[in-house]
Amino acid sequence: MIGSDRQNKKLLSEINVINLVDVMLVLLIIFILVAPIMEHGIDVRLPATTPSRIQSPEESLTVSIAPPGKIYLNNRRVTIDELKNQLAEVARINPETSLALRADEKLDYGVVIKVLDGIRNSGLTRIGIATRPRAE
Repeated sequence: MIGSDRQNKKLLSEINVINLVDVMLVLLIIFILVAPIMEHGIDVRLPATTPSRIQSPEESLTVSIAPPGKIYLNNRRVTIDELKNQLAEVARINPETSLALRADEKLDYGVVIKVLDGIRNSGLTRIGIATRPRAE
């Protein structure tokens, strides 16, 4: 009798995909919620000004300075010397490349000027300073 039970039982070889679909939907929702937060990458509180409309060029770079003076080139942490070297290479290839400087409003003025001086000495001339709209 025991031997006959083994013969009647068959191996179930189906994959239950309902759990997989549930997990994938949860991951999709998480990515939808987190994607807008990851847009800028570097947490910099920009100073407020009255905004003016500028056209964004197709080829542009972003230099961010976050407290206490961390420098980022397109969301990648660099030193001031690496920044100068990389921007000099970009300026050599295309001197018309534009650059947006994003600096936290609580930074020391000297840190921002040091980075701005490095940018100007690299050969790039199209430099913009990013601000946030003033609350009215």
